[in-house]
Amino acid sequence: MCRRGVLWYNGGMKAACAFSAAFAVCLCSLASSGEGVKYRGLFINDEDWGLRPWAVKHFGAEEQIGVGAYAEVFSLMKSKGLNLLWPAMHEGGYEFSSRPENLDLAGMYGIAVGTSHCEPMLRNNCYLPEADKGKWSWTSNRAFLKDYWREGVRRGEGREILWTIGMRGIHDARMPDGRSTEEKKRILEEVFAAQKEMLPDGAPMLFCPYKEVLPIFNAGLKVPAGATIMWVNDNYGYIRRLGGPACEGYGGGIYWHLSYWGLPHGYLQTCTVPPAFMWYELCAKAWNNGARDVWMVNAGDVFQAELLLDCFGRFSARPDAWGPDAQPAALAAWCGSELGLEDALKDRALSHLMEYFNLGFIRKPEHMCVQWTENLPGGVKASLAARYRALLAEDAALEAALPAERRDAFFRTVGFQARFLAISGLVHLEGWTKESAREALAPLYARWDSLDGGKWSGFWIDTLEEKKSKRIGSRHNRWSSQMQWPWNEPPEGSAEYASRREYAATAYRRDVPEPEWLEPCSSAAAGGGAWTRVPGLGTSGRALALLPVKPGAGEGARLDYRLPGGAKTLVLRFLPDFALWPGLGLGVRVSFDGGPAECVAVPKSDSNLGERDAGRQVAVQDNFIEAEIPVPAGAKGFSVFAKDPGVVLDRAGARL
Repeated sequence: MCRRGVLWYNGGMKAACAFSAAFAVCLCSLASSGEGVKYRGLFINDEDWGLRPWAVKHFGAEEQIGVGAYAEVFSLMKSKGLNLLWPAMHEGGYEFSSRPENLDLAGMYGIAVGTSHCEPMLRNNCYLPEADKGKWSWTSNRAFLKDYWREGVRRGEGREILWTIGMRGIHDARMPDGRSTEEKKRILEEVFAAQKEMLPDGAPMLFCPYKEVLPIFNAGLKVPAGATIMWVNDNYGYIRRLGGPACEGYGGGIYWHLSYWGLPHGYLQTCTVPPAFMWYELCAKAWNNGARDVWMVNAGDVFQAELLLDCFGRFSARPDAWGPDAQPAALAAWCGSELGLEDALKDRALSHLMEYFNLGFIRKPEHMCVQWTENLPGGVKASLAARYRALLAEDAALEAALPAERRDAFFRTVGFQARFLAISGLVHLEGWTKESAREALAPLYARWDSLDGGKWSGFWIDTLEEKKSKRIGSRHNRWSSQMQWPWNEPPEGSAEYASRREYAATAYRRDVPEPEWLEPCSSAAAGGGAWTRVPGLGTSGRALALLPVKPGAGEGARLDYRLPGGAKTLVLRFLPDFALWPGLGLGVRVSFDGGPAECVAVPKSDSNLGERDAGRQVAVQDNFIEAEIPVPAGAKGFSVFAKDPGVVLDRAGARL
């Protein structure tokens, strides 16, 4: 049972404290002295869906996510080579740094501690007393905030802390002060100066220009010299920007999501981020462009993400060691080391995982909805339904073929989520009833709750219920479901219905057949780079990335295609990424039959575009964005020339 973590902790703390500080320094120095990322971190966030109810059940409503739960988290982190924690940030239980035993336990595992992008100076503003929440304003209450942050500095004395600096609103809200970007810049620079003055000389500082803070940074915000700038993705894995020449002299990091709760719709139930996508954004792009000091992943409830945390640990430990085949290589390594599989069975498990991640990238279960289903062309809909059925059958057959002692581990890390994905797809595409879905999912929940003698019981919630608030423990609420099941759709004509349709949009068009997808007939490298197949990347599962991802590398590299007779429109389907940094574009050049090359930009690739931009809301749910180019009459073929770093061509095709 997971209570063993608490028993070990209580019984061994006095003896352990004597060596914990030295042990922490030893482990962290070892972790940072190699060729990989110095700090490889885990952020526990949106933890109210699985982790908190599990912790309440096994450790009690008073402790919630405390030393018992963190003992399990730290054990997992250590096994994956991770050495930095941003603790759970939402209300419920108590503030992590308020209890020295939490910090002591992290030190015993060799794990440094920080706080998230919106929790400066080792404090969690969610736990401010209600009477003090109105004081969260630098312009009105700077004396209060200085005292509040000094307490964080006191708590961190003598420990390995990475200090998050800056200021946002309480609970991840917008900055409370400043009406204009210029005002916000001035206020943040005053906050930086006050926070730096509180810290010892040389204390490591992190600044994360997340969400609305990024446009402030892009407008010329001055971050304290020596700080590490934690670049951000758009919550769906697409890195908004990296440093470039304008940020020389700063450390570089990245804050990246394996799960997310927010607009246009969260994804918390399953972990479907393809390792190939992780490798491309983190190793090929971030590592090669200066983000080498801190990598932090938001892993939600943590334990559902074990397989992806394994890949993250492997990639971050040796980013240069992994090439375009990173996904099959990392998954094969995991099948061997974690599942103990060999030969044909290992190959079969690898194929199954490749299919799972591709289907999950085409559409995450959480993003499936009536609007998506209604817009799928008939051929796409039939193909997906057949693949979901095959995934469901193969998962059961593969597990049955495994050695008996490996089956529970497979189900916990792969099977539950693969079957959930397949069932979700069939519910939407085949119109299953709520009762049919319950009949299919109930055995999954029951089996999960029985694993390891009940250690993980209470972790998964029944998502088939209507979306409504539920209470956890004595005082904390959560939503009962993040899934957009067909029977949970709001009434047509209601305000919620209109909002849901807006956020659930898709680029698929039922009345427009999918293009005839084409394969290159030849290609040519240029400028030290080339278009390279990346297994597992893109909705195609074999997208072409321009590698290496460096300014100037591969410029002019070419892909040649033949056009089918009667082609009227060329369709280029890209990953919806952003330009590498301001001043660079993101696009290609296209030439028909050797004629003049026309620039084609990846739509919506400006890093200042926020989460409310309609085009990006569609793109991050489809995981592609298209550019359409008219085909000149009689054209026989076309060529795609690389122009900017960071372009990924998922597919190229023609509409007749």
